[in-house]
Amino acid sequence: MRSPFNILHSAFCILLLTSCATAPRSPIDPLLTAPPFQHSLWGIAVEDEQGRTLYAHDADKMFITASNRKLFAAATVADCIGFDARLLTELWIEGEDVILRGGGDPSLGAERHTREDALAPLVDALRQRGVTRVRDVIADVSLFDRVTVPGSWKWGNLASRFGAPVDALAWRENAAGEGAIREPALAAANALRDALILGGISVDGTVRISSEPHAWQERVAAVESPFVFQLFTTMLKNSHNLYAEMLFKRLSAGAAPASYDASAAIERRFLAEVGVPADETRFVDGSGLSPDDLATPRAIIRVLRWMNDPARRGVWWAVLATPGESGTLRVRLEELAPRLRGKTGTVAGVAALSGIIAGQHGGFRYFSILVNHHTVDSGDAEARIDAIVREIARF
Repeated sequence: MRSPFNILHSAFCILLLTSCATAPRSPIDPLLTAPPFQHSLWGIAVEDEQGRTLYAHDADKMFITASNRKLFAAATVADCIGFDARLLTELWIEGEDVILRGGGDPSLGAERHTREDALAPLVDALRQRGVTRVRDVIADVSLFDRVTVPGSWKWGNLASRFGAPVDALAWRENAAGEGAIREPALAAANALRDALILGGISVDGTVRISSEPHAWQERVAAVESPFVFQLFTTMLKNSHNLYAEMLFKRLSAGAAPASYDASAAIERRFLAEVGVPADETRFVDGSGLSPDDLATPRAIIRVLRWMNDPARRGVWWAVLATPGESGTLRVRLEELAPRLRGKTGTVAGVAALSGIIAGQHGGFRYFSILVNHHTVDSGDAEARIDAIVREIARF
């Protein structure tokens, strides 16, 4: 006769073998380790509308965010500046000089916002006053401090349009072809000089920059940027670094020149209100171009959840990337276009996609996928991330 101990032991072993054989395994798991990603680092979080975790892999570890960092900056700008705000570029006069005063508008002169002739109203305002000649054309950039390039950006990015300098005055997105305009304020002032001459107003002096706050004599006119939510379309759908950097720095415009440090302090206060723990992010710029920008996937989800609040959802669904449309998801995940809005991210060795998916049976799914230290082509990394998103869309 078998002892009770032997019977219990046998039953336990059968139960153990059965549970091991039938333990559920997510179809996402093999996608993280299959070549060529077997040596890469993955951070993934998926939550439902009630905050329940549907899938997690190192979801509380810090990862390089690439342009997913823009989600945090955009949310802070929306809360502190507002969707309907417009940024002013002003024309002042003092004696015989004219001053173009920057207000942090990244779209001045930009073709994508049909603002190539943005300076024309300023010239018209001078002509209506009977001005026929001026002396100096001055670019006033005193709204921002003189840190125009974050120190953590890689040297190799500084010559490209992706690493264009950040100043209170921009002109044509501070880019010339694939390269960066190194003195964007001078470029804007030179554009005004040319517009004045074409408008019949002679310029007898020089073009120069003023970076110290100054009470100019008289404001003549101003031109407005598109609404901030329209600028977000470029910042998020197209993942434009300059728009992110200028809007982020504009957060701290006030009595003192705006700075990265002051804007970062504002952002930290906002994120604390959203419920993002201070130790789950570290940001050193506004766009994610720096490899020193870090966040956990769960922190990203908290921001996405804030964005998807019913009071804000309509705007964010309009400005985040949509599959099959213009922007960084235009040729990706097209079958999910009615259900998915997201933010991509790509820098060397890093790929990311975080977003919101409308559930098949109601509710929403929030996800963040970050892969670091990969060695493959960015297109291959995106394809693997898209395969993961398709699995999430089945949840």
